[in-house]
Amino acid sequence: MILVVELKGYRINTITFENKVPSGTELKLNNQVKYNVNYKENSDICVGMLDFRVSEADMKPFEIRVQLVAEFTYGLDDDRSDIHVNSFDQIFPFLRQAISNITTLSGMPGLLIPMIKLNRDNVQVANSQNDTSNNDEGMLN
Repeated sequence: MILVVELKGYRINTITFENKVPSGTELKLNNQVKYNVNYKENSDICVGMLDFRVSEADMKPFEIRVQLVAEFTYGLDDDRSDIHVNSFDQIFPFLRQAISNITTLSGMPGLLIPMIKLNRDNVQVANSQNDTSNNDEGMLN
Protein backbone atom coordinates (compact mmCIF):
# COMPACT_ATOMS: atom_id res chain seq x y z
CA MET A 1 0.00 0.00 0.00
CA ILE A 2 1.29 3.45 -0.94
CA LEU A 3 0.68 6.22 1.58
CA VAL A 4 -0.48 9.43 -0.09
CA VAL A 5 -0.22 12.34 2.34
CA GLU A 6 0.25 15.66 0.58
CA LEU A 7 1.04 18.99 2.22
CA LYS A 8 -1.29 21.65 0.78
CA GLY A 9 -0.04 24.60 2.82
CA TYR A 10 1.08 25.76 6.22
CA ARG A 11 1.29 28.90 8.29
CA ILE A 12 2.83 29.91 11.57
CA ASN A 13 0.11 31.11 13.93
CA THR A 14 2.32 32.18 16.84
CA ILE A 15 5.99 32.85 17.47
CA THR A 16 7.29 33.87 20.88
CA PHE A 17 10.97 34.51 21.45
CA GLU A 18 12.84 35.55 24.58
CA ASN A 19 16.61 35.96 24.65
CA LYS A 20 17.82 37.85 27.70
CA VAL A 21 20.99 35.87 28.31
CA PRO A 22 24.31 37.71 27.98
CA SER A 23 26.23 37.20 24.72
CA GLY A 24 28.59 34.26 24.84
CA THR A 25 26.50 32.36 27.41
CA GLU A 26 26.46 28.64 26.79
CA LEU A 27 22.91 27.35 26.68
CA LYS A 28 21.69 23.88 27.55
CA LEU A 29 18.46 23.50 25.61
CA ASN A 30 15.39 21.30 26.01
CA ASN A 31 12.85 20.68 23.26
CA GLN A 32 9.15 19.96 23.78
CA VAL A 33 6.90 18.95 20.91
CA LYS A 34 3.14 18.46 20.71
CA TYR A 35 1.56 17.37 17.44
CA ASN A 36 -2.11 16.67 16.78
CA VAL A 37 -3.98 15.85 13.59
CA ASN A 38 -7.68 16.63 13.16
CA TYR A 39 -9.71 15.12 10.35
CA LYS A 40 -12.49 16.91 8.50
CA GLU A 41 -15.53 14.65 8.45
CA ASN A 42 -16.50 13.13 5.07
CA SER A 43 -13.37 14.51 3.46
CA ASP A 44 -9.79 13.62 2.60
CA ILE A 45 -8.50 16.72 4.41
CA CYS A 46 -6.75 16.83 7.75
CA VAL A 47 -5.06 19.60 9.70
CA GLY A 48 -1.84 19.11 11.63
CA MET A 49 -1.15 21.39 14.58
CA LEU A 50 2.44 21.55 15.79
CA ASP A 51 3.41 23.29 19.03
CA PHE A 52 7.18 23.34 19.54
CA ARG A 53 9.11 24.88 22.44
CA VAL A 54 12.84 25.31 22.94
CA SER A 55 13.83 26.42 26.44
CA GLU A 56 16.96 26.66 28.55
CA ALA A 57 17.36 23.68 30.88
CA ASP A 58 18.83 25.75 33.72
CA MET A 59 15.94 28.26 33.65
CA LYS A 60 17.96 31.06 32.02
CA PRO A 61 15.73 33.60 30.21
CA PHE A 62 15.79 31.95 26.78
CA GLU A 63 12.77 30.46 25.04
CA ILE A 64 11.39 30.01 21.54
CA ARG A 65 7.87 28.76 20.95
CA VAL A 66 6.36 28.21 17.52
CA GLN A 67 2.79 27.13 16.83
CA LEU A 68 2.32 25.97 13.25
CA VAL A 69 -0.75 24.66 11.43
CA ALA A 70 -0.72 22.74 8.16
CA GLU A 71 -3.35 21.30 5.85
CA PHE A 72 -2.95 17.92 4.17
CA THR A 73 -4.86 15.62 1.89
CA TYR A 74 -4.59 11.86 2.30
CA GLY A 75 -5.87 8.63 0.82
CA LEU A 76 -9.13 7.57 2.40
CA ASP A 77 -7.73 4.08 3.01
CA ASP A 78 -4.57 5.39 4.71
CA ASP A 79 -3.99 4.41 8.33
CA ARG A 80 -4.32 7.41 10.65
CA SER A 81 -1.15 6.54 12.56
CA ASP A 82 0.76 6.59 9.27
CA ILE A 83 -0.89 9.90 8.29
CA HIS A 84 0.14 11.36 11.65
CA VAL A 85 3.80 10.38 11.25
CA ASN A 86 4.02 11.25 7.55
CA SER A 87 2.39 14.68 7.96
CA PHE A 88 4.75 15.51 10.85
CA ASP A 89 7.75 14.52 8.72
CA GLN A 90 6.58 16.91 6.00
CA ILE A 91 6.14 20.03 8.15
CA PHE A 92 9.02 19.60 10.59
CA PRO A 93 11.64 21.01 8.16
CA PHE A 94 9.60 24.24 7.93
CA LEU A 95 9.69 24.52 11.73
CA ARG A 96 13.47 23.95 11.78
CA GLN A 97 13.94 26.68 9.18
CA ALA A 98 11.73 29.13 11.08
CA ILE A 99 13.68 28.63 14.32
CA SER A 100 17.00 28.98 12.49
CA ASN A 101 15.80 32.23 10.87
CA ILE A 102 14.45 33.65 14.13
CA THR A 103 17.70 33.08 15.98
CA THR A 104 19.88 34.34 13.11
CA LEU A 105 17.81 37.51 12.71
CA SER A 106 18.04 38.17 16.45
CA GLY A 107 21.82 38.50 16.25
CA MET A 108 22.73 35.16 17.74
CA PRO A 109 24.15 32.15 15.92
CA GLY A 110 21.47 30.28 13.99
CA LEU A 111 19.95 27.47 16.01
CA LEU A 112 19.35 24.30 14.02
CA ILE A 113 17.20 22.01 16.13
CA PRO A 114 17.80 18.28 15.68
CA MET A 115 15.56 16.20 13.47
CA ILE A 116 12.78 14.48 15.35
CA LYS A 117 11.21 11.25 14.14
CA LEU A 118 7.89 10.13 15.57
CA ASN A 119 7.50 6.50 16.51
CA ARG A 120 4.38 5.19 14.79
CA ASP A 121 3.80 2.76 17.67
CA ASN A 122 3.49 5.67 20.13
CA VAL A 123 0.86 7.56 18.10
CA GLN A 124 -2.55 7.65 19.76
CA VAL A 125 -5.46 8.01 17.36
CA ALA A 126 -8.76 9.24 18.74
CA ASN A 127 -12.03 7.77 17.57
CA SER A 128 -14.13 9.51 14.95
CA GLN A 129 -16.08 11.43 17.60
CA ASN A 130 -13.08 13.77 17.87
CA ASP A 131 -12.99 14.61 14.17
CA THR A 132 -13.66 18.15 13.06
CA SER A 133 -17.18 17.96 11.69
CA ASN A 134 -18.56 21.04 9.98
CA ASN A 135 -15.96 23.12 11.80
CA ASP A 136 -13.33 24.87 9.75
CA GLU A 137 -11.54 26.28 12.79
CA GLY A 138 -7.85 25.67 12.33
CA MET A 139 -8.16 25.32 8.55
CA LEU A 140 -5.82 27.46 6.50
CA ASN A 141 -8.50 29.16 4.42
